Amino acid sequence: MTKNLSIDKKPKVIFTDFDGCLTDDRVWVNEHGEEFVAANRKDGLATKRLKDLGIKVVIASTETNKVVLARGNKMRVEVLQGLSDKVKAIDDYLIKNNLTWEESWYIGNDINDLGSINKAKLSLCPNDAVEIVLNSVDYVLKTKGGFGILSEIVTELEKTN
Repeated sequence: MTKNLSIDKKPKVIFTDFDGCLTDDRVWVNEHGEEFVAANRKDGLATKRLKDLGIKVVIASTETNKVVLARGNKMRVEVLQGLSDKVKAIDDYLIKNNLTWEESWYIGNDINDLGSINKAKLSLCPNDAVEIVLNSVDYVLKTKGGFGILSEIVTELEKTN
């Protein structure tokens, strides 16, 4: 169920899953076992716009993959990867950075995101997330994963600033 994206207070940090949020959840694998994904340049530009609003973006991924780190570096955002327990990893990050879940938004698309979805002040998902996530988040984005979800979010935030 899509709820209105009512923004009473902007977050200090937005955590986002990688696969299915910053990508369309597909992966190409060549004969050497190397993986390739497609990312959207709109999200890269959106991270600069979010930073201009004073909002950090952090990629939180269960995957340990060079492509996640490479994309995070290109976007100039922090990357937490290889996370077996996203809630614990984000808890640790928040404590280390003197932040709280109340100051955090979370974007996820699959069942391994539900713990973080339930803890964040505001939870969001791309419109092609799995059904249980679609029914669990505060807001379903108009955008599919990998097609500029951060751009959609920052555009809404800029309207309120």
